[in-house]
Amino acid sequence: MALPQSIENYRKQYRKIKLFQDISSVLHWDSEVMMPEEGREYRSSQIAAVAELTHDWMTDQTFLAQIQGAKSSIKDLPESDRGIWNRELEILMEEKEKADKLPSEFVAEFAKLTNLAHAEWAEAKKEKKISLFSKRLEELVNLSKKQADYFGYTTEPYDALLDNYERGAKASQIQILFNDLKNSLIPIVAKAPRFKSPFQKPISIANQTKFCNRLPSILGLTSKESRLDISNHPFSTSLGKGDKRITTRYSESDPLSSIFGVLHETGHSLYESGLSKMPDWPNPLTEYLSLGIHESQSRLWENQVGRSLPFWEFMYPILLKDFEMSEAELPFKQLYQYINSTEKSKIRVEADQVTYNLHIILRFEIERDLINGKIRVNDLPEIWNSKMKESFGLVIDNDAEGVLQDIHWSMGAFGYFPTYTLGNIFSAQFFKKFTDEFPDSHNKFSANGDFSDLLNWLRKHIHSKGKILTIENLVKDATGEPANAKYLISYLEEKVKEVSISNELN
Repeated sequence: MALPQSIENYRKQYRKIKLFQDISSVLHWDSEVMMPEEGREYRSSQIAAVAELTHDWMTDQTFLAQIQGAKSSIKDLPESDRGIWNRELEILMEEKEKADKLPSEFVAEFAKLTNLAHAEWAEAKKEKKISLFSKRLEELVNLSKKQADYFGYTTEPYDALLDNYERGAKASQIQILFNDLKNSLIPIVAKAPRFKSPFQKPISIANQTKFCNRLPSILGLTSKESRLDISNHPFSTSLGKGDKRITTRYSESDPLSSIFGVLHETGHSLYESGLSKMPDWPNPLTEYLSLGIHESQSRLWENQVGRSLPFWEFMYPILLKDFEMSEAELPFKQLYQYINSTEKSKIRVEADQVTYNLHIILRFEIERDLINGKIRVNDLPEIWNSKMKESFGLVIDNDAEGVLQDIHWSMGAFGYFPTYTLGNIFSAQFFKKFTDEFPDSHNKFSANGDFSDLLNWLRKHIHSKGKILTIENLVKDATGEPANAKYLISYLEEKVKEVSISNELN
C-alpha cells in the first residue's frame, strides 16, 4: 500500500537529516583514526558546521509542519498500522522538542569545542598533566551546565544530561541502585582470586592484530560491513548502513587489552548492524533505544561470551597460532584463570568484570557533583585520588592513570558513565534468559565457534525492536520480568566460584 504523501514528505526530510548525521560520524571517525594532527582546527569547524546544519533542519518549522501532516494522515492508514506510526512520530517529537530547546549557535559551539578538546585531552594524558586540559574541561563543564538549563530539570542539572543517554533515568534512583550494587560487590571482590599474567614475553602488535582481526567475523560481524583500526581510546561507530567501524589499542605487555577492546566494540557494532536491518531503515524507530541497552550488547559479548570457558576452548588454538606460542609457553588453564582474574586496578577499560562497576560508581559520583556545582574542575585530581584510595586502596601516581584516563569528559559526555553499569545489569539478565532457552549453546561455542543462536536471539529480542518499545518493556518482553541486578550478582558470584575451584585443583 502506498503511503500518504505527507508521510513520504516527512520521511524524506528525516532521512536527509540522518544522512548528514552519518556524514558527521565519518568526520569524527577520521579525526580519531586517520587525520593528521594539523587538521584538527579546521576539522572542528567542519563538524560544527554539519552539527549546526542538521540542528537547523531538525528545528525548522517546515519539518514540524511535515510531522504534523504525517500525524494527521495516520487516520487514513489501516487500523493495524496506526500504532507503530504513532510510536514513530512520538519518538521523533520527543527528539525534536529536545532539539528545539537548544539554540543553533550553542550546538555549533559545543560540537567545535568537543572536537578541539579531544586533542588537548590526548596531549594532557600523554604528558600526565591535567593542568594542560583543566581550562578546556572547565569550559565543557560550563557548557554542559548550560545545556542542562536549556533542557530543564525538576531536581538537579545532572538529570537533564543523564536523560540524553538513558531516557527518563534519575540520578537519585541510580544512586540507590549503585549503593546496593556496591554493597553486593564488596564481598565478591574480597573473595575473588587473583592470577598473575601467563604472558612471559611481549606479544607483537602485528600478531595481536592478526588475532583481533578474526574476532568480529567470528561473532557475526563480517569484514564486508566493518573494519578494525587503532585509536587512542577504543570506540565503535556506525557510518551508515553496511559500514561499522571498530577501533582498539595495543599493548605488547598486555595483549588481552586489545582483545577485549575488540570484543566490546564488536558488540556495539553488532547492535548497530541489527538496527540497520530493520524494515524501512532509516526511521526514528530504527535507532538504538538507550546507551544502557547499547552497553548491554557490548558487555555481553565482552564478558558473558568473551570470558567464558567455551569461547576460549575454541579460540585457544587460534590464539597460540597467531601469537606464535606453544602450549608450554601459554598453558590453557593459566590463560583462562588470568582472563577471569580479579584485581583492583587503576584503569577502567582494563578492569576485570568484578571490579569494573566500582570504577563506574566512582565516576558517576564525581561527575554528578561536578555538574551540580558541588565541586570544581580544580578539585578533580584530589577527589579522584581520594575515592580511588577509598574504593580500591590504590595510590594514583599521575593524572594519566587518574582523572585523565577516560575520553568521555573531553566529549562533553556527562551522564554517559552510569550506562555502563546499567548495561552490565541488562547483559547478565539477557544472557541468562538466552541460556535458559538454548541450554546446549555452550557446546556450539566450544566445538566450532558457532555464536549464531546467540546473535539470532539478540536480533529477535533486542536489535529488531529499535525504539518500538520503552526500555522497561524491552527488558520485560525479552526476559519475562523487569530489570533486576540479581542476575549480574549471581553471574559474578558463579564466575568467582568457578575460577576459585580451578585454582584449588592446581
